[in-house]
Amino acid sequence: MFKLQKRLGAPGKPVAKTNLHMTLAFLGQTSHCQRQTLEAALEGVAMPGFEQRLSTLVHWRGAGVLCLWGKATDSGLTDLYQGCQSLCHTLGLHQSEHSFNPHITLFRKVKQYQVPEWQPEPVILRPDTLNLYLSNSTPAGVRYEVLQSWPLGRA
Repeated sequence: MFKLQKRLGAPGKPVAKTNLHMTLAFLGQTSHCQRQTLEAALEGVAMPGFEQRLSTLVHWRGAGVLCLWGKATDSGLTDLYQGCQSLCHTLGLHQSEHSFNPHITLFRKVKQYQVPEWQPEPVILRPDTLNLYLSNSTPAGVRYEVLQSWPLGRA
């Protein structure tokens, strides 16, 4: 990903290497109690392994981001996504108003950008864990802290 960011130049603020991730569910603000309930509930969710191919550069103007995107075709990923969305609904947590778009944000604060004619080498993700992150705003920028992890590949 870092090589791709370098090749693309500086269309916006690059996401730090340590912050590159694929979001399954954005939860927004949660209380400590909500987080504990979520963590306990996730212990009972089937967490299949999956493979995700990301191969298309996409500029989402509204969000001001440049992403590496791929269509969700692996049933393990789509089942995990649906399970997490269902759990968020049950717990009264934020649910996405958008359809699921597997992607990794490469740049933020991208105002204008013409996606190049060429497409990058595909990136194949085969994660072995699902992580719950806390987004911390610092003077140096946002940093993601792993709060809890669960192994993927358990049904």
